[in-house]
Amino acid sequence: MLARSAKVELPRRVVVFYLLFSLVAMFWLALSAVFVTKSIVVRDAESELLSYLPHACTLATLNLEAGGDAGLQPLIERFARERSLLFCAFVSRDSSYLAHSNKRQVGRSHHVESGTTTRQEDIEVVRYSQGGYTVREYSSPIQGGEVVGRLIIAKAEPSLGQVFKTVAGYAPFVMCGPLLLLALGGFTLHRQVTPLAAIDSQLRQVATAPTIADIELTPIKSRGPSVLGWNRIAGQFHEESSQGSLDKRLSDAVQSLRQGKSDDVLNSLTEGIAVSDQDGKITFANQAMAALFAADSQIESMRGKEVESCLGLNPDDDVCSSLFDQDLMARHVVEELERGVGDAKQILRIARTPVRTAEGAAGIGHVWTVRDITQQRLADAMRDQFLDNATHELRTPLANIKAYAETLSMGDMLDVESQKEFCNTINIEATRLARFIDDLLSVSSMEAGSLTLNKQNVDLQRLFEEVIAKIKPQMDKKDLEFETIFPAKYPQTRVDKDKVNVALVNLLGNAAKYTPDGGKVRFEVKTTDRELRIEVEDSGVGISEEELPHIYDKFFRSANPTVQAITGTGLGLSMAFEVIKLHGGDMTVQSKLGEGTTFVATLPLE
Repeated sequence: MLARSAKVELPRRVVVFYLLFSLVAMFWLALSAVFVTKSIVVRDAESELLSYLPHACTLATLNLEAGGDAGLQPLIERFARERSLLFCAFVSRDSSYLAHSNKRQVGRSHHVESGTTTRQEDIEVVRYSQGGYTVREYSSPIQGGEVVGRLIIAKAEPSLGQVFKTVAGYAPFVMCGPLLLLALGGFTLHRQVTPLAAIDSQLRQVATAPTIADIELTPIKSRGPSVLGWNRIAGQFHEESSQGSLDKRLSDAVQSLRQGKSDDVLNSLTEGIAVSDQDGKITFANQAMAALFAADSQIESMRGKEVESCLGLNPDDDVCSSLFDQDLMARHVVEELERGVGDAKQILRIARTPVRTAEGAAGIGHVWTVRDITQQRLADAMRDQFLDNATHELRTPLANIKAYAETLSMGDMLDVESQKEFCNTINIEATRLARFIDDLLSVSSMEAGSLTLNKQNVDLQRLFEEVIAKIKPQMDKKDLEFETIFPAKYPQTRVDKDKVNVALVNLLGNAAKYTPDGGKVRFEVKTTDRELRIEVEDSGVGISEEELPHIYDKFFRSANPTVQAITGTGLGLSMAFEVIKLHGGDMTVQSKLGEGTTFVATLPLE
């Protein structure tokens, strides 16, 4: 069964096992309930009869004293009816029935059944089996100065079948709730396990793949620590696979060169590739290498020239010394070359690998690979800057919370108003911290491609009022003129209210943050038949033309000293842009350095 279940999808497999073990547990509980119920019924019946028997003996004694044997039969029959007894009888001293609930037994001899006998004071209890039932027979002496006989009452214990039928009558009411909860639990479990099933499926492919090169890990569109962790692994694996596949592509390219097919193969690579002979002169270069180093971007202009001159290396540079060190010619060497200045600065990673003969000997030439890693270095720099800012964004609210909490711990030294003020500050800092962490999670979702929308009908007027309520304190703190212009009537539309709220708060927050005290911020909303147009204009520091193409990059922050002096993470505009794009809208920007910035976001009406 387990072998067959391994072929079933993980969510179904988990839900099946969950339901199986849950139903077994419910069955065991129901079976236990039957046994416990039977035990309780027998115990209660025995307790009732033991307490009733002395009373019945007293009535029988009084009856004998008043009327002799004549009144015993009706009394015995009444006892049997009242207590639903199997039988009730009065046995004389010579062991014959003077009275019996079954009249046909009157006058016959009493036969003592064989079974388990116990005694409780004057009462003798015999437990035996008869006709498929277990019978408990209770016997107590009747004394009228001397023992004149014995009163016997017998009660059949309920069988398991009888108890089961009784309990089964309540089963629909008792089991309905647990079964409904089991179904709900199975549905919830299926939803929770579905992302893990995608991970499980990819891991199975990894287990059956013949080589690492055949493995492809893809991100999963979901949120949660496990899924985010998997997406990070998948991204790292993809990056390392791309890097590791370069050697394989080079090997394939060299083989194609020998077969006369190298041009098409090597020219398809994005990395610059060149082959030099043992004298250091280029015998082959692909189109990417020519685009990087040839003045006319033509491959022919590089052939026959020395590598050093083609790469534009200075003999006095450490890079040149390492690449052309005679002691290292038989080894793989990697160096980074910087060229250009300012915005035209370029960082190239140059790798030199010796070409070896079939016997493994080096010295017949080298393969040169050049990769432009400028964007990677810029991304690393922005990430480092983000980490510095993130450290500040985390440390500052935590430090404030700690300081105010320590002060509040000495409550006997503070008045009530101060305590309220401190608690309010702690709440503000905690909210700031939570907002920053939410931004981090949203950025992780964007990088993994799992940021999704929860669209619903939204009251736009209320949405904009909530945005203004969040941003108004920031405007008032800097004494900014905050102008809001809204239409008289809003159309019906479907958007993700929370994400649009965050996007607008980020836009207005940036406007307030980078506008000097006493400046102006305008928030205007316009509607047409097809779209919602939102404008955020400020009179702040502005953005240079060179930086405008990068403002939506994650972690990007302007190099303007005024901007650098203000704490930020470089996430706000990136998030706002991503949210607008996910809604099928667009965001444009107009800005002049020192004059202010205007962002225009458009959302299609649904």
